[in-house]
Amino acid sequence: MALCALTGKPITTPVVSKKSGGLFEKAAIEEYISQNNQDPLNGESLSEEDLIEVQTSRTVPAKPSTSDSIPSLLQIFQSEYDALALESFELKKQILEAKKELSSTLYYHDAAVKVAATLMTERDEALAAIQRANANGNSTT
Repeated sequence: MALCALTGKPITTPVVSKKSGGLFEKAAIEEYISQNNQDPLNGESLSEEDLIEVQTSRTVPAKPSTSDSIPSLLQIFQSEYDALALESFELKKQILEAKKELSSTLYYHDAAVKVAATLMTERDEALAAIQRANANGNSTT
């Protein structure tokens, strides 16, 4: 988006000077002409009839700049830092919660494996006892 040579702000209603070819905001150049009667770029005499309105399909207004001073830049940086610190805190909290869940889940898994191993050992011992009982029963007959 073009900036007005007089104001340095975005142009919403563009006009071109016939004398210098400069691009200006219509309201700003009309006010300048009414006070000085000359083109601000080359100093030649200029009237409102020497301005040509530029036809555009659509002009998108620019957002006002909030970062035009050091205090406003510091405020922007402080806001960004605060947002990052909050996000970091939330992520650390989620990681801690995930660690607790993982620890608990691993504990229950380990306990389940121990129970399964104990049951398998008891089953194997019971099967061995049954086989011994069957073998002793068959040898006595």
